Amino acid sequence: MAQTRHIFGDLKERAAVFCIAALLCVLPTAELRAADDGQRLLASELLIAQGDLARLADPTLSTANRRGLQARLAGSMGVLPWMLRKAGDVEGASELSGWLEIPLTDAKAEHALVALLSKLTERHGLDTVGLDLKRTAATAREARAIHETYCAGCHDQAENGDPDLELPARDLFLMARQEADVTFLGRLITGIKGDETIGFRNPLTDSQLYALWMLYLHESPMD
Repeated sequence: MAQTRHIFGDLKERAAVFCIAALLCVLPTAELRAADDGQRLLASELLIAQGDLARLADPTLSTANRRGLQARLAGSMGVLPWMLRKAGDVEGASELSGWLEIPLTDAKAEHALVALLSKLTERHGLDTVGLDLKRTAATAREARAIHETYCAGCHDQAENGDPDLELPARDLFLMARQEADVTFLGRLITGIKGDETIGFRNPLTDSQLYALWMLYLHESPMD
């Protein structure tokens, strides 16, 4: 059990690789890269770190999947202090920086990090007001088209991912049902960090992003 909770250790050397790319086909858009982009990205990264930490508690995770999540979380611990400092939260940056040298070797340490991330998430919450849009038949069709064109090939029927890969593609509809709605939205905003070969931006407007979010939350691949 101690070994599965050891997140940082020798994985820090690999953190940069997982920090620069994305597995999801949906990435921040020109509209999201406006004045509030920094806040959205920070809030999303905090939510994703929480989600990854929660998933590590799943005893059914394969060794490879666990290793990939551990490396990605180590990468998050490296970039989040910089993002917090840039947002003016020097105290939060200092608190989180300390975890770069602390292996999670017991439940107490893990719970402490969960509590810290929760506190930072409350302080830097993801503002969804700009995404509080009306869902129509037209936007639903557009979201379906985006999914079929750019996402379905890798993600449909992938379930929880190939157990032999560290950061496999997962079924997006399933992911949307496995974690909090706002956490999954954070993943759509920033993209899941992974293989650089799919780290290309897909410029969606806020209305397209919202429609895609609603698609995964309320529909299924066969609808």
